[in-house]
Amino acid sequence: MRPLYWAWLEFTLWFSALVIGLWITKGLTNWWQPLVMWLILVLCFVVTKCFGYPGEALPLVGFLVFIGWIFLARLDQKWAEQQFWGFLIGMLAYCIALFGNFLSFDTPRLFAGGSLALLILTLLFGQRIGGAQAWLTVAGLRFQPVEISRIFLVLYLGRELSGKPLNWKNILVLGIFCCLLILQRDLGPALLIFLVFCSLSLYTHFSWYTLFGYLGTIILGFFIAYLWFPHFTSRVLAWVWPWNYPDSKGYQILQGLFALNAGGFVGTGFGSGVVGVIPANHTDYLFAVIGEEFGLIGTFSLLLVYLALAFWAIQLLTQVEDAARRTMGLGLTLLLHGQVFLVVGGILRLLPFTGMTLPFVSYGSTSLVAQFFMLGLITSLGGAPDEEKAS
Repeated sequence: MRPLYWAWLEFTLWFSALVIGLWITKGLTNWWQPLVMWLILVLCFVVTKCFGYPGEALPLVGFLVFIGWIFLARLDQKWAEQQFWGFLIGMLAYCIALFGNFLSFDTPRLFAGGSLALLILTLLFGQRIGGAQAWLTVAGLRFQPVEISRIFLVLYLGRELSGKPLNWKNILVLGIFCCLLILQRDLGPALLIFLVFCSLSLYTHFSWYTLFGYLGTIILGFFIAYLWFPHFTSRVLAWVWPWNYPDSKGYQILQGLFALNAGGFVGTGFGSGVVGVIPANHTDYLFAVIGEEFGLIGTFSLLLVYLALAFWAIQLLTQVEDAARRTMGLGLTLLLHGQVFLVVGGILRLLPFTGMTLPFVSYGSTSLVAQFFMLGLITSLGGAPDEEKAS
């Protein structure tokens, strides 16, 4: 992995130049935050390796986090500042997941109960923002419970589907989870979880009849959502005919496509893009902002890092002997990278836009903490062989 370390050093120097540029041109006041983030990442990497776990994912994730931070600082320094605090909590969540041995807990009912309880609390006491009732405020701290809830559900599904046939309890828990999200009008996570469930089910017990059944369910669900949910109908119309709604529902999609087209191959240059016209440019559409200023080279590099992260996770999972732990790890990997596929596919107009954020890059403290927790859970699987030998 020596080339990875050299690439990390080169990226650090390049990123430092961007920070200095922002400090000179825009009076960046929180320039010290990426330095603290870098030191914490190095410390966590050393700790991970010293305890016998594979730490190669941390430089890859660090690349994503730093790209997200620099673009948030370029858009608005307050977003970068809040992302910094989310990063600190996220690294704590990574360590808790790494050493907590959660994937060894044979408590599927606890995972399912925790997942559904979070969504029920959100439905009863949550706040509606952007059309979805997906936020809770506790002691002045606002967060999205679904980010944590879906991790618990994937752990439940991974534990239950491993070595066991699909039963009505699994379908009931999944159905309640999706119904709660539908009542909150938060359809993106419901689609993502259903895709992860289908993948895990086919991985553990493949059948052509099951595959076609899942495809039929997705198609049926698409038409039901289109007919019954105006929010989803609006997104489908914007996806298929954005030019018919340039000033309303198609505006965001068109501005994102314009930005990617303006970026071309090498981009307009950092800080030179006209990104203020893109709605939700710090959350849903940060990928389009990166595409405009860094071009195809920048977005392709970003996707290559996600691909390398997926390859690292799959390679790690092949060394896990316990089927349940391996299935849970696969579910978490699919949850993370399935979100990348849905977000990028929506921005490129390959799929209807789901309104989710780009993992480790887009603004969102709750999602960043949840993603680092997932990374810690996956990394903890790398210590399984040694633990089994010791026992």
